[in-house]
Amino acid sequence: MDKTKRLGNTLAGTWYPDSAKALSSLLMRLASAVPAPPEQEAHDRIRALVVPHAGYEWSGQTAAFAWERVRGRQYERVILLAPSHRFAIRDMAVLPASGGTETPLGRVEFDLEAAELLRKSPSFAENDRIHEPEHSTQIQYPFIQSVLPGVKVLPVIVGELSSSAARKLADALRPLSGEETLLAVSSDFIHFGEDFRFTPWSRDTLKNAEKMNMAAWEIMKKHSADGLLAFDEQTHATICGINPIRVLMNLLPASAEGRLLHYATSSDRMPDPDRFVCYLAAVFAEKDRPERSKKNEALSAEDKKALLTMARSSIAFALREGRYPDPDQFKTLAPKSSLAKMGAFVTLHSPNGALRGCIGEIEPYRPLYQAVTERACDAAFRDPRFPSLHPGEFGGLRIEISALTPAVPVASWREIVPGRHGMTLEKNGRGAVFLPQVATEQGWTLEETLTHLAMKAGLPPDAWREGAVFTTFEAIVFSEDTIS
Repeated sequence: MDKTKRLGNTLAGTWYPDSAKALSSLLMRLASAVPAPPEQEAHDRIRALVVPHAGYEWSGQTAAFAWERVRGRQYERVILLAPSHRFAIRDMAVLPASGGTETPLGRVEFDLEAAELLRKSPSFAENDRIHEPEHSTQIQYPFIQSVLPGVKVLPVIVGELSSSAARKLADALRPLSGEETLLAVSSDFIHFGEDFRFTPWSRDTLKNAEKMNMAAWEIMKKHSADGLLAFDEQTHATICGINPIRVLMNLLPASAEGRLLHYATSSDRMPDPDRFVCYLAAVFAEKDRPERSKKNEALSAEDKKALLTMARSSIAFALREGRYPDPDQFKTLAPKSSLAKMGAFVTLHSPNGALRGCIGEIEPYRPLYQAVTERACDAAFRDPRFPSLHPGEFGGLRIEISALTPAVPVASWREIVPGRHGMTLEKNGRGAVFLPQVATEQGWTLEETLTHLAMKAGLPPDAWREGAVFTTFEAIVFSEDTIS
């Protein structure tokens, strides 16, 4: 992706105003017509939006119902999933080659780092020729600039997808789709009329279209990607963004509740039961659960340095004395933050970067400094995969500590985000754990990570697919070569 190159704008002056003043005024007018959310929903974590992409005079008000729900919230990026209207794409998605675009409101920066990660997947290509004329992405940029000023955007144009291709796209996107990311799907719903080649009803066309759209929405609320595919094959409903919606269904955590915010048709503005397009605005949001909302007390750079010193001192004591230090041997060095009960893993690396030992505890049953000092010795002397550390290796060791948030159960393995979540798997009396950084270091997708986790537990490679119980946790990871 060339950060200096800009995609052109083909909509300003036609689909929305071409002056900053007129466009801002229109967006403010649309926003003013959107009621405040119910109090019980005001603080929910919004994970995804579904928004229409016709010209603002037609679908702008419906789109505003969704975009206003995220005004002023904090996200690192918006991943915009959209259909291709002009190019045939099969079983893959297309990223822009340019580093951004412009609207009358100014520049829109694309997320270069996120794009770089996705380009490693064979499910993604890069092509500005496909992005340049695509209105389903361009129509959303002014809304994003209005409600989330300065946020980076990653537009992803999605082609026709088989079930397996939809899952692969979701797996590639999953490391980027945590709470710091807003997912947005750009899609109009049923297009009715001869020129759309969709005329299944001869009367009550608007009512029948709404009924079919609501049937699709009920499937979406269940996060059923395969259900949407079956619905599409049965009805041939002209929902242009059904493929990016299916990707979203594979990405959403089970706890994200779908809420319909607004429904309209082009016939509301210019009555015509023989030709119309339907528009839907929706959010997927999670209730703010305290046990998952925040990490434990943050560790400062000085706190991390102290814990790394304690870990090294603990190993040195064991080498010198032939026994582990007492639990409070180094308590005088312990920073206040390490007095809190936290799980921890200590990982040792040889000078060449190879793993030399890793042992830890997930449950937070004792102060962090005690977990660190004992597990440092365990990693050095009791990891069954390696011989006991000898004194000649000590000076070249690199020590890494992972301080863990409490593990919480998840309803489905699809809620796990590789690179962000550590995870445990239990099935048939067997279990295993991976730290959050394992998937990233190995370059594994979620399915590959779970396959290796099952094998680590001594289970068949596909044992994670049915009947397994999962928990997730997060980690504050720091090492001697990252803390000066």
